[in-house]
Amino acid sequence: MAATGRSRTRRRERDVNRFPAWVEINLDAARRNIERVRAMVPPGVAILFVVKADAYGHGAVRISRLAEECGVAMLGVATLDEGRELRRAGIGLPVLVLSPVLPQEIDRALENDLAVTASSLEFAEAAGEAARSRGGTCTLHIEIDTGMGRAGVPCDEAVDTIVRMSAVPGVRLEGVYTHFPVSDSDSSFTRDQIDSFTAIVDRLAAAGVAFRYVHSANSAAIMNFPSSHFNLVRPGLFVYGHAPSTALHDRIDVEPVMSFKARLVLVRDMPAGASVSYGRTYVAQQPIRMGVVPVGYGHGLSHRLSNNGHFLYRGNRVPIVGRVTMDMTMIDLSAFPDARVGEEIVIFGRQGAGEITADDVARWDETLSYEVLCRISKRVARIYLRSGRIESMKTLLGVRHAP
Repeated sequence: MAATGRSRTRRRERDVNRFPAWVEINLDAARRNIERVRAMVPPGVAILFVVKADAYGHGAVRISRLAEECGVAMLGVATLDEGRELRRAGIGLPVLVLSPVLPQEIDRALENDLAVTASSLEFAEAAGEAARSRGGTCTLHIEIDTGMGRAGVPCDEAVDTIVRMSAVPGVRLEGVYTHFPVSDSDSSFTRDQIDSFTAIVDRLAAAGVAFRYVHSANSAAIMNFPSSHFNLVRPGLFVYGHAPSTALHDRIDVEPVMSFKARLVLVRDMPAGASVSYGRTYVAQQPIRMGVVPVGYGHGLSHRLSNNGHFLYRGNRVPIVGRVTMDMTMIDLSAFPDARVGEEIVIFGRQGAGEITADDVARWDETLSYEVLCRISKRVARIYLRSGRIESMKTLLGVRHAP
């Protein structure tokens, strides 16, 4: 058994070593985060797991399969093609397209058994017409704009509009929902939204319009507003192991699911006065030992990390020098004269006693951790880990499962 374990470890190292850059996705951490969500809501409250934007960069198909294993009730995507990708991969869970779709896209939603969001009577009528022409029914979730200022039926029109929607032949009003813009930061505004939404749902019930699902809580609201849970919650960033805002960072107990890693492809000595990368924005004031890391903005790294961010090397933060380029980024390894080609670099994640989080990268980049995760490109291999072992790998060439 010991020999078998050692051989598996060697095989994992060999498989990972073939990639110059990769992300590791810990499926066990994602599963535990889903269970943490369950522990935060009352029994009987279902989970809609948001897997839009390729599951925030984690790989929508594999993460959706995990959601199926965990008993999640529904998946949320942003576009029809994201939903179609899941159907083509054999994902059978109910899928809701959260963003508005065009009337001419309704047929594709019906073909793929996707529920869609309606924000107007006109769309509901178009959905009903498309469904009737096929002899079927279009499943709708109605969005109400209680303060997001984006999509949704305006509050003052909601009851009348939704009652009329409910009379449209060929549609089934399965759900009603709203969305919060500041559930991580403005309690008063969010409570007003919850109150407005609840009042509308109650008035609709009195008018004979009931829904299987009533939902409003995103990750921050799950934590901050129990009254927003209704009978379905919509976690996204929380399940991927990150706080929706810095204000919530110290209050959550979740595990980051993704780590972003690479290997040194070149180590060289640069004399004083030598410049690094485009624009000559970095000029060495003394001799430096420079490492070349094969990741750049073509992999999803931000150009704003130029002369600004850090990577981990041997558990230590080392500075980025010069501009981040499309394919490569340079780091100062002067403190490590024995640095070698092939050694591991961590863009974010843990390495020894060191850690760089997606929030750290977002702070250097003046953006959100959402963006840091979502923009990692398909150039970067996805390595899925389960019980400490490689389960599968997704590259530009397809998916390969470990033996």
